[in-house]
Order: sequence, then structure tokens, then C-alpha cells
Amino acid sequence: MNKKLFILALALVGVSAFSFQTKAEESAKGISLEVGADIVSSYLWRGMNLGGISIQPSVTLDWKGLYVSGWANIGADNWTFEDINPELDITIGYDNYGLQVDLTHLYYFGGDAYFPRNGFKAQPHLSPDSCGSTMEAHAGFHLGDLVEDVPLTIDWYTTIYGADCYQDENDEWKRAWSTYIELGYDFDLGEDWILAARVGMTPAKSLYTGFKGNFAVMLAGTKLTKSWSLACGTVSAFAHVMLQPWNVNKNNLILPITAARGQKLSLAVGCSYEI
Repeated sequence: MNKKLFILALALVGVSAFSFQTKAEESAKGISLEVGADIVSSYLWRGMNLGGISIQPSVTLDWKGLYVSGWANIGADNWTFEDINPELDITIGYDNYGLQVDLTHLYYFGGDAYFPRNGFKAQPHLSPDSCGSTMEAHAGFHLGDLVEDVPLTIDWYTTIYGADCYQDENDEWKRAWSTYIELGYDFDLGEDWILAARVGMTPAKSLYTGFKGNFAVMLAGTKLTKSWSLACGTVSAFAHVMLQPWNVNKNNLILPITAARGQKLSLAVGCSYEI
């Protein structure tokens, strides 16, 4: 594991103190700095259960819709606690008038350097183990930012770089351009209770299905959140239920909790704090 990058991920938690002290000065300049962290019982992502108990710190610097953010996952690989599966994501993008576009570099520790020495032009996608990172482009439209009473969202993510490939019938490596599309709607239940419903799918052969088949529904889930506003920030508690309909059968619907990645029905609870 790259120790320097692991320390960088941990540093995202420490930024919160600096954020709180400089909040007033930043607001006067039109700059906002948001810092938060989630503690979750399971790391759930796009229909996949990626691990056990995790802490997920984040920091976002925004100026009039232009932003750069960092997000990290530091947690158990599964419920046997034999290893950890740290991840560090860096995003740059623009978010305004309901439209969000950004570019994210996702790094999974244990691979090559964060940015491989041969650079992006070489596109080392022709080997599934060529690097420990991927990059994805994202475009989303969040109607709720324009019409508060209609909190409908649609998000499109496509992998544009990294180990995103498969072998065709001629045993030749092909780019997959793995794509994930998610539709969402948030129900305001009052008293700071929010019920978020999400449906996610992949339209073609992709990493989400192990490059098998084509169109697949990857996610049908809900997340119930209760928030409390405090003088020093916002605290939330949540419960997340997720079903992955693709290739589900009676044997993999619910596996022992130690086999996190094989589960098709997953539950996570957690809490978050944001400044």
C-alpha cells in the first residue's frame, strides 16, 4: 500500500477544524468549504456491497459552482477484518442551475502510482491489472435545484480511463466504456426526514456485471435519513436498503455477512457529520 496516499486520505478528516475556523471569511469571498464524514456499517455503491465498517471523509471547495472535492473510504474489506480497502477519489466539476458535470479520478490502493508513469495517452486499459485507478466522466440534472417541489434526479457516469476492458470472442481486448445511469427521487417526510428512492442500471457490457451480458438493472434501493442542525454543523443518521436485481438467485440473495461482495440484498446503517 502507498503510505503517503493513505496519510492523505486520513488528512481529509483533519481538515474539518480548519474549515470551521475560516467559514465566515470564505463566505465573504464567495468561496465555500464543506467538510464531512460518514461512518457506515457497510460500503454500498451502485448495487455492490464493497466492504464492512468504514469511515468516509470528504472535503469540497466551491467557488460560484466551480468545485474540487476529495472523498476517501477507509474501512474493513469485509466483516472478518482481515484487510482494509482504502480508496481515494478526486473530483473537479461545475454545478449550477440544476446541471452538474464533473470528472473523477478513483484510486484503489495497492495498484500502480496514482497517476501511472506512462500517462493517460497510453491508456493502459489493455490489461485488467494495468493500474489501480479509473477515471469517469459524469453529467447529471437535478430538477430539485430549480423546482423545489420536484426533487427528481438523473445521473450518467461513464468510465473513460483505466482498467475497463474485456476480451471479445476473438480473445482481443476491447474498451468497455462502462456506463451507469441512475434515477432518483427524494420524498420529504417532514421534521427533517428524507426518504430517497434510487434505481440504477448499466446499458451495455460493463464492469458492473463483470463484462457479462448487456443491459442490466444494478440497483433498486431506498435510504431513510434524519438530520439535526446544530450550531457547529449538521448531524444525520441513516439506514440504507439496496437490492441488486442483476443475476439474482436464491443462493446469492443474502450470503453470510463475511462475504460482502457476493450479496445481492444489502443493508447499511450509519451517521454523518457535515460542516
